[in-house]
Amino acid sequence: MIYRLSDEYFVRGLRESDVDGPYPSWFEDQEVCRYNSHGKVARSEEYFREYVRSLSSGDAVVWAICHQEHGHIGNISLQSISALNRNAEFAVILGDRRHWGTGVGRLAARQLLVHGFTKLGLHRIYCGTAATNLAMRKLAAVLDMREEGVRREQLYLEGQWVDVIEYGVLRTEFTGLN
Repeated sequence: MIYRLSDEYFVRGLRESDVDGPYPSWFEDQEVCRYNSHGKVARSEEYFREYVRSLSSGDAVVWAICHQEHGHIGNISLQSISALNRNAEFAVILGDRRHWGTGVGRLAARQLLVHGFTKLGLHRIYCGTAATNLAMRKLAAVLDMREEGVRREQLYLEGQWVDVIEYGVLRTEFTGLN
């Protein structure tokens, strides 16, 4: 499965061979992992291989975000998919900083939400992010997500406690289906 996002970008399923590329190094880059816990604990190559192998369990859809010239530059996912409740958590990491600010995250996210609502039959997609993560908060708004709540002082980031802002969008609210 491949979805073309533009002349330069496309998404495809994450593959075990991606572990041989730059993918594991993103989690060592403290700027890439600034707003999540990935960069706090070192992970082995086998950890990443096992993660990719675990994706066949069906509770996650993880796509590699790819650039025609630079290859695999990030991941985007629906995780913790609940077939019973028809919802999933949205997450994204853009590991190749050369592509920050290009709009590829927005393109990939819209495609993933369309996939979640139309192919997976989801009713609700949600995410949470650090209050200080302005880029993710802007992305949530672009995806028609509404602020649903705050988990106060949930994260310890860069020496301070930070709130997590919770967002969600229902299928009926998502304008990407029109």
